[in-house]
Amino acid sequence: MDIKEKALDLLLTNIKEGYSNHFKRRYFYCAPDEMHYHQWFWDSCFHMIVMSEFRPDLAIKEFRSLLSCQTEDGFIPHIIFWKWRPLDIFQYLQSWRKEVHPVYKYFTAEIQPPVIGISLRRIYEKTRSIKLLEKYLPRVQKYFDYLRDKRDLDKNLLISVITPMESGMDMAPQFDIAMGVNDHDHIVVKGKIAEMLSAYRRVGWNIDRIFDLDIFNFEDVAVNTIYALSLEDLAYLWRLIDKKEAKRVRQLYEQVKEKIVEKYWDDDDKIFYGRFHKHKKEYRVKIKTVSSLFPLCLDIDKKYVNALVKHIVDPKEFWMKYMVPSVARDEKSFGPLTDTRFIWRGTTWINTNWFLCKGLLRHGKKKLYQQIKAKTFELIEKHGFCEYYDPTTGEPGDAMRNFGWSTLAADM
Repeated sequence: MDIKEKALDLLLTNIKEGYSNHFKRRYFYCAPDEMHYHQWFWDSCFHMIVMSEFRPDLAIKEFRSLLSCQTEDGFIPHIIFWKWRPLDIFQYLQSWRKEVHPVYKYFTAEIQPPVIGISLRRIYEKTRSIKLLEKYLPRVQKYFDYLRDKRDLDKNLLISVITPMESGMDMAPQFDIAMGVNDHDHIVVKGKIAEMLSAYRRVGWNIDRIFDLDIFNFEDVAVNTIYALSLEDLAYLWRLIDKKEAKRVRQLYEQVKEKIVEKYWDDDDKIFYGRFHKHKKEYRVKIKTVSSLFPLCLDIDKKYVNALVKHIVDPKEFWMKYMVPSVARDEKSFGPLTDTRFIWRGTTWINTNWFLCKGLLRHGKKKLYQQIKAKTFELIEKHGFCEYYDPTTGEPGDAMRNFGWSTLAADM
């Protein structure tokens, strides 16, 4: 069985479908794995990308389930509890109180990286259905309008995450600094996040009041790069049904891309760093993570591309046996699969490798692309589709097996 057959087999195995008494409707999606059986936003978006290659009809069904929980203002939740209760206290704190809204308590009040524009384009390319676009493109656009209107507090065109979990890279070390944990103590980080979620729940997860609390307001490089990539794909799709809207969205994409370079590029270190806001001031976090490499995916000047490639192939930073680790090895927060570190602190992930491979292909860096692809395939051949891997040994540790988004390897 080749990697594509294995990917399809896994996604079909992880399907959850039925009727939700919470929402009074049917649902269909691929769960991340056997334990994480809820529907996660960016996991679902990745599943749709891979599934559309084999069964576009099932990708559309998952897409429909995800969009069915979109709220009137355009928001789409991070996690949907279709049939089961939250897995832990964190997920409970991440959801609305029933006094705020009786239905909203069945999904979390957070966002995740907005991959959905990329997913919709992939589904369209496999179906060529204009009716699909006419039905769903305006709703996806409404989500991106929500992000622009509600998550760009300083109106600089870049969106903010209000918790580390919204980045998708939950415990990445750049977020420690924004929470005042400069020594990267994971116990303190966990406590800070619990306090943060509790405070947000007390204000009913009202986004305006959350920004007023001034607890966590981070403009992440990867999140905004994915935001830009989705805008680029939405502009492409709008050209097929509404050229005026296509022009508007394309212009926004260009503006966001320019801001990513302007705000995140560090000319001393020749890499991109995220920023956070605190006490009406803005601070740059100079920690090299995989997020710092994400602008490689955009159509940026080759000087930035070449600089990022240098970081990737530097053995002191990201060039390890099983590249690309989520944190550069010369950072003090690097420590994959040890007792004192959380995930996203050096582990290698297939979903981030997928993004970087797409970026390398975009810029004609075929040799490096082939090297990362080959090592990614080797991880799967040895250990299967796991959530993450140690960049030195390839071992997945306690990482979940049969993990859905790692099927992205089949799309490399």
